[in-house]
Amino acid sequence: MRPKMAKFISVFNNKGGVGKTTLTWNVADALAEKGKRVLLIDFDPQCNLSIAMLGADAFKSLVSNAVQPRTVRSFLQGYLQNTGPGPISIHDGPHTNENVKIVAGDFWLNVYSDSLSVGNDLLTGNGIAKFTAIRTLEAKLREDGEVFDYVMIDLPPSFGGLVRSALYSSDYLVIPCTSDTFSEYCISLIAQMLPQFIADWENGIVRFKQNNYGSPEYDNLGKPQFSGWIFNGYDTRSRKMLRADQAHYHNIDESNNRLAENLNQHVKSYAAVREIDGESYNIGKVEDMNVLMQNSLWLNVPAAKLDQHKQVKNLTGDKQKWSEAQLKLIGKVRRQINAIADKIIQELK
Repeated sequence: MRPKMAKFISVFNNKGGVGKTTLTWNVADALAEKGKRVLLIDFDPQCNLSIAMLGADAFKSLVSNAVQPRTVRSFLQGYLQNTGPGPISIHDGPHTNENVKIVAGDFWLNVYSDSLSVGNDLLTGNGIAKFTAIRTLEAKLREDGEVFDYVMIDLPPSFGGLVRSALYSSDYLVIPCTSDTFSEYCISLIAQMLPQFIADWENGIVRFKQNNYGSPEYDNLGKPQFSGWIFNGYDTRSRKMLRADQAHYHNIDESNNRLAENLNQHVKSYAAVREIDGESYNIGKVEDMNVLMQNSLWLNVPAAKLDQHKQVKNLTGDKQKWSEAQLKLIGKVRRQINAIADKIIQELK
């Protein structure tokens, strides 16, 4: 029987600081705890996902070899040299579930991003492969026996070539948002840009088929589906979301509804929006982790597992027990992350 294909999820918002990296890592770990195999691709030149999961020293060792770094660069370099895809290295985090693997990022991704020409590569149909390299990467891992249920892609906060490449390779788009006006504004930008990205892809595929005798190789790509948003970093008092955060939640929810309406209106070639039950595209909420997040990054431990470790007291490395309030917050974050993972399993099929 043919194995089930991995589902590709781009985690993206044009706004920085919305928790793309931490949500990608933590949700992947929760999915793995539920028996799923997850491949993380750090497609952000800042490489924060790689550093968080692997640790700074381990990450430095992967990028230190300029001839053959064990990062995403080793696979992508050949696309720029016309030699084809190169070797793939995947890595484990010391405290992340062993069913989560990562293709480490590389600052060199800035070079790859600059090489992705919409005019010369995409619209002419001559460089489609460069824009879908992530799919090729997963396919080659599958050939080698590394089979995944999900591929989650962490992206930079921009509308550049890396984001286009990930979206063209993805089945789903999930948008993290924080409690501020800029999140609402950036969703409106996505509503403007995504239909243009899709139109460019479709034009490029027409040219590609003209030059390649109608090849169906890319027919199922270039069709990212907006699948929902995550509210991240809000505050609570007396078990209730603060009034200001409630107001932002409502406004951002409405912005995502308008995004869905815009996609349905302007994208006619496929279902660009996931069907939902109810009126909200929100797929989960994770409240402000405060000191938990600092410890998570220092210890390279997903937030839901921090109660298995002592917290870092200061930068000298001294450690101490968590307070009761902190342990309650860890438990609450764990439940919130698990709820998002359950939603993904149930609805992103």
